[in-house]
Amino acid sequence: MAAGKGETKWTLKELKDRLEGNELDLSLSNITKVPVQLLSSLPKATVLDLSCNLLVNLQDPFCTQLTHVVKLDLSKNQLEELPADFGRLARLRHLDLFQNRLKTVPVSFWQLTSLQWLDLKDNPLDSALVPVVGDCLDERQCRNCAKGVVSYMRAVNSELERKRQEQLQQQRKLEEARRLQEEQEQELRRRKKKEEKERRKQKYAERQASRKQQQQEGGGQEEEKADTEEKANGIASATPEKHRTTGSYCYKLPLIIIILSVIAVAVATYFYCESEPTNQLCRDLRTHVHQMEGVVRRWVAVAKQMAVGQKE
Repeated sequence: MAAGKGETKWTLKELKDRLEGNELDLSLSNITKVPVQLLSSLPKATVLDLSCNLLVNLQDPFCTQLTHVVKLDLSKNQLEELPADFGRLARLRHLDLFQNRLKTVPVSFWQLTSLQWLDLKDNPLDSALVPVVGDCLDERQCRNCAKGVVSYMRAVNSELERKRQEQLQQQRKLEEARRLQEEQEQELRRRKKKEEKERRKQKYAERQASRKQQQQEGGGQEEEKADTEEKANGIASATPEKHRTTGSYCYKLPLIIIILSVIAVAVATYFYCESEPTNQLCRDLRTHVHQMEGVVRRWVAVAKQMAVGQKE
């Protein structure tokens, strides 16, 4: 065993030297920290005496690596509390916690179903635990103490479990209420979106109907305007035609009169000169007739040209 400042260090050989059968006595060794790792290497040591040391607490691995311990003496230390998982020492039958600084024991004590002997004297226990513990002045009272504390912690655990279940149920109810509220809010949002969409559709339909009505009204006006323009165009187009026709008549009428006059003169002269072929006048008329024929031909050519120009 090597002595360090404030702590005692052990070797596995030293622990084996102290082992007698299944009993390992480490009492009166100024231990401040239990050598859990080394003790777990000695599963044969089912009886462990750690009394009269300087222990203030037990490290977490204590309850997980020393589950083989059947009898444990922690009396006359300075323990202020035990690990919460102390109930993992399921094989423990004898437990001595005399003269420590414990105010209570872990709820997990209800798991120590094999515990048959317990001493909690000279600890500043809570008032609720004192009548359960009893005096522990003899073997019978210590047995009753073990039985009473295990039963009491079982009841405490059941009450805690009941409260935990109530809390879980309350939490579930709150979550369910929250879920229903969220669903209602989502449904409300969906409804608002749907209503907004319907309003937009209605406004769109109204705009389309108004636009269609305007187009129809505008189309009627355009049709009337088109009819008016068409009539105006018809009148305008008819007027030049009328003018052309009138102009054509104006050009043709003198020509017709001239032609008829020439024909009449020619016929009269013909009949007169037939009866007086030696008459000087007839001879002169024949000369003038020939000249008039030339003039008529020129007038006819000019009239034709004018007619063609009017048609174009």
